[in-house]
Amino acid sequence: MRCNFCFPVLLFLFAAAWCPGRASAQPEPGADPVVAKLDESLGRFFEGVAKGDVSKSYAELLKDSQLFRQGDALKALIDKTKELEKKYGKYRGYDRIDAKRIGKDLILVRCLYKCDEFPVVWYFSFYHDFKHSDADNSSWIVVSVRFDTDLELLGM
Repeated sequence: MRCNFCFPVLLFLFAAAWCPGRASAQPEPGADPVVAKLDESLGRFFEGVAKGDVSKSYAELLKDSQLFRQGDALKALIDKTKELEKKYGKYRGYDRIDAKRIGKDLILVRCLYKCDEFPVVWYFSFYHDFKHSDADNSSWIVVSVRFDTDLELLGM
């Protein structure tokens, strides 16, 4: 008696074992090294926010940014960020939705901050920092940051 079910299952298991997953620590071929570096920075930021180190996380993310010197606006953003867990549940991780270069000196990044009860969409704008730039063009500052729950906008 031949099992018609076994071959497709074995084929699937073999393919799954040999195909590299997206969770790989290595960047995708052709990936932008600047975006990869920004991803690391955002990962640290989100982990800090999830641990409750919101002010410290913003201080690190906004280092050298004019946003860090905007006292009232920064305080409001920090206070709003501190409410995330209460409103949407415990942090479960994030996905970078996209990163789009606008010319050579501006990168727009959207991330999905995944919580138990509802996801939050974060928007970051990074600008090439000419004041602190080094030869390999790796200095970037955040010139805007915001978040919301308008998930419908992700499809646009």
